[in-house]
Amino acid sequence: MSNTYSRYCTTGHEYCQITSLTMRKEMLFADGLDQHEVYSNLERLQKVKFNRIKIPDFTVKWDGNLLVLETEFIKGNHVRSIADYNIVFDELVLGDSEYGFDSYQPNNFIVSESGYVYPIDLDNYRHFTPDQRLKKWETTMGFWGHIVESYRGSKQLQVKIYGHGHSQSKLKKLVEGMFNANIECGDLPPEFYGDFYCKIGGETYDNLLDAMNCLKSLYIETRNEIELDGLPKHYHKPKKSSALFDSNNRTEHIG
Repeated sequence: MSNTYSRYCTTGHEYCQITSLTMRKEMLFADGLDQHEVYSNLERLQKVKFNRIKIPDFTVKWDGNLLVLETEFIKGNHVRSIADYNIVFDELVLGDSEYGFDSYQPNNFIVSESGYVYPIDLDNYRHFTPDQRLKKWETTMGFWGHIVESYRGSKQLQVKIYGHGHSQSKLKKLVEGMFNANIECGDLPPEFYGDFYCKIGGETYDNLLDAMNCLKSLYIETRNEIELDGLPKHYHKPKKSSALFDSNNRTEHIG
């Protein structure tokens, strides 16, 4: 259930509208002890400070037998880039705290327009030890979780994409999903007469085909550098085809 609150402020003949959107979650548990535990965990979460993780503003209260959680609505997209997952892994999975979030599915996190990562299922915060968190992370993420662990903020790829067409959008999504990358986007240089231009790791490309082939080479190189010893065999490859290699996205089909 969501509620929208708004008010108007007037000064002379000018006015502005202030609007906030919140999400309301009402919880009723079969076991009252569980209900009080969730309440206590949420109160604890209000005092926790992170660096690159932001906790939405929220209130938690009792309404009879209902536990009511009202949370600030965060506008953005679910996490999908290795760089964003690095933040989740470093700040929510690692650490010495005996408390943490017990779910790492992509739809449990939102990347805001300002670039911060927000957990949105706040009642998932509970007593959850570092060993439990790491095990849950590896079970949830599989091969991709191991890639994130291997990156750990290093090997960050520097990418600049110029122009705003379909090819640029496609390239940006691929880089976000497959690499730990710092991506800058901008207009095409005035002296450039084509419709596509990018820089990947210092090299320049004026067409999507060459840029995709570069990414394939970098991806293979990265895979070869990742140490897979000790990783369960079913984690050694993705559960589904990657965006760079699946049958619907071969570079030779790109015009």
